[in-house]
Amino acid sequence: MKKTMLQTARFKAVEGDTFGSESISPLALYSDNQPLRVNLQYPPAAMPGYHWHGHMEINIPFDDDVDYIFNGHNVTIKANHITLFWASVPHRVVDCRQCKAMAVLDVPVHLFLSWPLPQDLINHITHGMIIQSLNPDLVSQFEVARWEKELKMPALSRQQLVYDEIELMIKRIALDGWQLLLEKVYEPNGQQKSSKHTQHYVSLMLDHIASHYSKSLTVNDVASAVGLNTNYAMGLFQSVMQLTIKQYITMMRINHTKALLSDTDKTMLDISLTAGFNSISRFYDNFQKYTGFSPTHYRKMIRSNDKWLAQGFNPTEQPKKGASNGEALIARV
Repeated sequence: MKKTMLQTARFKAVEGDTFGSESISPLALYSDNQPLRVNLQYPPAAMPGYHWHGHMEINIPFDDDVDYIFNGHNVTIKANHITLFWASVPHRVVDCRQCKAMAVLDVPVHLFLSWPLPQDLINHITHGMIIQSLNPDLVSQFEVARWEKELKMPALSRQQLVYDEIELMIKRIALDGWQLLLEKVYEPNGQQKSSKHTQHYVSLMLDHIASHYSKSLTVNDVASAVGLNTNYAMGLFQSVMQLTIKQYITMMRINHTKALLSDTDKTMLDISLTAGFNSISRFYDNFQKYTGFSPTHYRKMIRSNDKWLAQGFNPTEQPKKGASNGEALIARV
């Protein structure tokens, strides 16, 4: 109970200070106290800047396609298809076309990892890829509206039905098949299944990383914080996330630097320190390794993206962007 209370206090402290802030890393937004949320937006809205939050996000546009940018990549979500991605990847809605209603579901990471889903589906999501259902019309607008309503009911049995039905919806995607809208360079390391014991310790490790993301984290630090042998902790983490602890931390920091390069005029030194790299040379080396571009080239490339220019946005001048609670789009235009 003490640990849970500490986690809750830590997350609330972060929550109160970060929404709309670009200085907060995606690493900081993990918490095992986040609720599952369902929101039916009438209509969805474009966003003038990137945002990120600590959930697995599900989007379902019901009557037209919706265009996104995910860290510099243009992605179109098809009408009536279900799309699933990790919202820690900075993302931005750029064009809602004629879409009048879109479901946005925020699934806590610990809940998603606890569901008995196919390991390859989990691997795709934890590696920053975007999954879209092959088939449309797997869930209706009526069902989403019911979920949103029932989650607000005091009866826990009603809320549990929503959890179960959303889990079954994702299982249906797994059964029918999916396509990848965005692929990343992080390759899964295997197909191991994880137990409740494993998930518990990985949750503690993710929480420790979230609490100390701005420091120079080592694998030994993370393992020691949860009372495990270093090699054993590494094995548990990798079996769930299909990433090493180091890969996970680096991936999230690179995600953060991409958003800062896109949305701000911060210097390269400021960006490297904000994202948690302890030297600018390490930032340059890791960014080149994981993206194939230098930070300078990436900044120039993303600033010329036609999706930005088409709506007349200057991303560096938008005051509302950055870390979010995921409840709604940060800005409506």
